[in-house]
Amino acid sequence: MNPTVQNPLAALKDIHLPPTPSWWPPAPGWWLVTLLLLAVISYGLIKWQQRQRRLRPIKLALAELAQLDLKTENPEQRHLVLQELSALIRRFCIVFFPQTPVAGLCGEAWLDFLIQEAPAKSQNKAENRLTDKALRPLLEETYAPTSNTDLVNLGQLIKEWFSGQRWRS
Repeated sequence: MNPTVQNPLAALKDIHLPPTPSWWPPAPGWWLVTLLLLAVISYGLIKWQQRQRRLRPIKLALAELAQLDLKTENPEQRHLVLQELSALIRRFCIVFFPQTPVAGLCGEAWLDFLIQEAPAKSQNKAENRLTDKALRPLLEETYAPTSNTDLVNLGQLIKEWFSGQRWRS
């Protein structure tokens, strides 16, 4: 071999690599994923807002129920508390059940409506505490001069009734 002969590959230039791919614009698949993600988030926000709007009357009714003095011992005051409780239930039903003619119901029809709209858990016959007898003071003693109703127990039943409405469809 002749030492003066040069390597023919020495005259070649080095390998030229292509530039690294840019992150923008993304591939069409990423646009679809982004649109799908935005649609899911939008749907979730709309459903959350609808649920909050539906739960708002329940929260307000429970807060107002908590402010009532159900432990009063004065019979004259008890019938006033019973009137406030009855008015609270009526206002809640007018707002929460706008498709039904709640405002016009009175007497036995009103009690039947309350029992009919009781949450499914309370409609079980074995554990049904929300009965005609339990709600009868709302009719009979609301306008009486005095009341001997156990307001604490009645308030607890109404609280369960309000709370159970959140699971209605």
